[in-house]
Amino acid sequence: MDDCHRLRVWEQTTAEDPDEAVIFVHGMTYGTLSMFDPPVAKDFGWLRYAAEQGKAAFAPDMRGYGETELPTEFQAPPEANTPPLSFEREALDLLEVTRWLREDCGFDRIHYVGLSGGTWRGRAVYALGEPDYATVTLAGGSFDTLEVGADLEGPAYLPHTREEFVEAWTGEVPDDTDLDQWIGGDEYTADEVFDAVWQAIFESNQVIEDNPETIINPLVIQDREYHPEHITDPTFVIRPSNDGTISREGALNLYDAVGAEDDRKRYTEIAGGTHFIFLERKREEFFDTVNHFQTQY
Repeated sequence: MDDCHRLRVWEQTTAEDPDEAVIFVHGMTYGTLSMFDPPVAKDFGWLRYAAEQGKAAFAPDMRGYGETELPTEFQAPPEANTPPLSFEREALDLLEVTRWLREDCGFDRIHYVGLSGGTWRGRAVYALGEPDYATVTLAGGSFDTLEVGADLEGPAYLPHTREEFVEAWTGEVPDDTDLDQWIGGDEYTADEVFDAVWQAIFESNQVIEDNPETIINPLVIQDREYHPEHITDPTFVIRPSNDGTISREGALNLYDAVGAEDDRKRYTEIAGGTHFIFLERKREEFFDTVNHFQTQY
């Protein structure tokens, strides 16, 4: 990056000479591998799916996440520092990744996929630069209904346990539903998926070594409002119907606020998925829907 900080960027490519790339940007708590390429099975994750469609799939671990080097503030107790991360800094990093893919790797067409907190990062990217993406997918994002951004006074991060991870996910599954069927379908049990996803999180730089089963949950400062009106490239807002984190009102607000012309943006809901639908039995339907939008432009 421009300040010499290095980001870990993961890649999945199967085509011999792909002419399109996708940047996948994770959310606010978990890094790339856990969300896009967890070790559940060889063909499980969204990165691998995109590669199978002939695209080159790239996904950076943002600062403080996954295998990217942690800020020095994360090496102390959380109360010792104020948050070192901001959406502006992350947007500058993503613009540099975009430049690298376009100028150094030779991709003229680049799609952006922001997942959860990655939708806020995408808004900041467009507020600070002109990335000229072929399409923009905002998955699990909202506007004007959900407060985001860390307290300027601290702490620098929050401890996050495996129990909290599982509770956040299962709390969105309907009470009368078979958890194994909802998460794993006919292929996996819920615990098999939970274990693999958590393994990818816990084996990364985010682990708090003296606190078993606990990771760093980075906190990110929102320097200012990054209005979706700046996003004028073809945009797809997609929400799982059982998303307990992002309300339908918030997702529709995001769709309405996006600056793309009406014939260049779309809103869709996928029935029967939580905020973690991309790791559940409905993931292929979710992936197919996004891929279909990307092929239209």
